Amino acid sequence: MKFEYKVCFGAAIFLAGTGILYYLWSGEWAGTVCLIFGCIGYGMIACFFVLQWLRRHRIPRPEDREDAEQADGAGEIGFFPSASIWPAGMGLGGIFIGLGLIFGTWYLAIGGILLLGSVIGFVVEAEAREEGPDDPGMPVDARDEGLPATSEDVPSAYRHE
Repeated sequence: MKFEYKVCFGAAIFLAGTGILYYLWSGEWAGTVCLIFGCIGYGMIACFFVLQWLRRHRIPRPEDREDAEQADGAGEIGFFPSASIWPAGMGLGGIFIGLGLIFGTWYLAIGGILLLGSVIGFVVEAEAREEGPDDPGMPVDARDEGLPATSEDVPSAYRHE
């Protein structure tokens, strides 16, 4: 997080300086306000990264260390969701909500139902993902370790039959 906050803080300083120079050169307020709001936005992101870095008790990631090698970042990255139809349903719900703002409120009802149902389906699908034996909390098949196992010891999803 140390590298990210430096980049965002640098962008905030650049936009602040650009905003001041822009106002002094042109005297126009609209562009100046946009540049200053960009500065504030990058400043907020930089503050978030600093707080994340402090919250983790300054535990250095491989990206933050100068002596890190590529192998230091190896390992499990995280959970990546599988292909799903729910984002298409959310997009369709958003389209119907947009149509409802233009043509009539009954489109809003259809879009709201589609969007809400798709969001619920997407959340439930992500929560009910099937966890594999590589997950730390899952039991290991005893045959993989060379130990004898009975069928009661091994969950049905991991039985070699």
